[in-house]
Amino acid sequence: MGSLITYSAIAAKFAAMRGHFLTDDEFSVLAGMENVPAAVEYLKSSPAYRDVFSGVENEELHRSKIEELLWHSLYGDFSRLFRFANGTQRKFLDLYFLHFEIDVMKRCLRDAVSGKRSDLNFKSFEPFFRKHSHLDFTALTDSKDLDEYLDSIQNTPYYGPLKDLRDQGITSLSEFESALDILYFIRFWKSLKDQLSKDDREAIADCAGEKIDLLNIEWLARAKRHYKLSADAIMELLIPVWHRLKKSQARELAEAPSIEEFDRILKGTRYGNRIFRASGEQQENPELHSLFRALLDAVYSKSGRNDPYSAAALNSYFYFKEEEIRKIITTVEGIRYSLGSSEILTCLAES
Repeated sequence: MGSLITYSAIAAKFAAMRGHFLTDDEFSVLAGMENVPAAVEYLKSSPAYRDVFSGVENEELHRSKIEELLWHSLYGDFSRLFRFANGTQRKFLDLYFLHFEIDVMKRCLRDAVSGKRSDLNFKSFEPFFRKHSHLDFTALTDSKDLDEYLDSIQNTPYYGPLKDLRDQGITSLSEFESALDILYFIRFWKSLKDQLSKDDREAIADCAGEKIDLLNIEWLARAKRHYKLSADAIMELLIPVWHRLKKSQARELAEAPSIEEFDRILKGTRYGNRIFRASGEQQENPELHSLFRALLDAVYSKSGRNDPYSAAALNSYFYFKEEEIRKIITTVEGIRYSLGSSEILTCLAES
């Protein structure tokens, strides 16, 4: 699967970039730094983060600034690969960009719903986003409430569904974020089939499909354990894309009268053995979020390894780059709050 000729050059490029990922030993050293400035100095020794942290003063090292710089490194990787890519590869990269677009929309949404202007410094991201998106991100970051946020996304595919929620009197952040997630995955899945070659589509379908299935299972479990919702209401929360988890199985899970029955039904799905084997055979009601992250790690790693000359390798690279950034943010915040290195490493293992 995949094309050696089409992907050989760019595969060498992102293989070299992947070589800059932090190792477990390097995370252990980072977790042992005595303060945030020392942690940032350590990150400057990494080729992946040297440039983005260059010239940053200690007084600038608050959480939002560090996160902004780390995301800059991701966008920089995307831009370098996009410049290096041919037309076939750019089709996938354009599709993957939807993920970045939704992420920024959700970050601005959180601020708008809480009634404050976003502290996201979009000017630093603007050149990157202007090349790939038609959204007005300046208006998004300037939004001080939900009405202004919705005004900023008029004439986009996101406006109608979010406006419908507001018109129904729904203003919950979780409801709006779920709506954005659903819109993203529907659009991604449709574009996957319509825009990519057969080889590229098949190479990443499992990753995308399993991610959707696992998110749906996680949301089903959360709804059953923490909320008193009807089966129909629970089904409305799910991404309406069915890969290895069938819609009929999701309906059974939504209708389960108890957590014990939910777990019994879940064990009978394609994912059941993997979930309960990974959590321990005797453990009922396993903690799904961290478990699913481990399952996705395995899926993306296998996909990139099995199809190194396809979009799967690009997809895998960006997944693990984002995971690394998430781990760095967790580590630096642990240092900021004076956690010990062992506590920080435990948090990384469990998150």
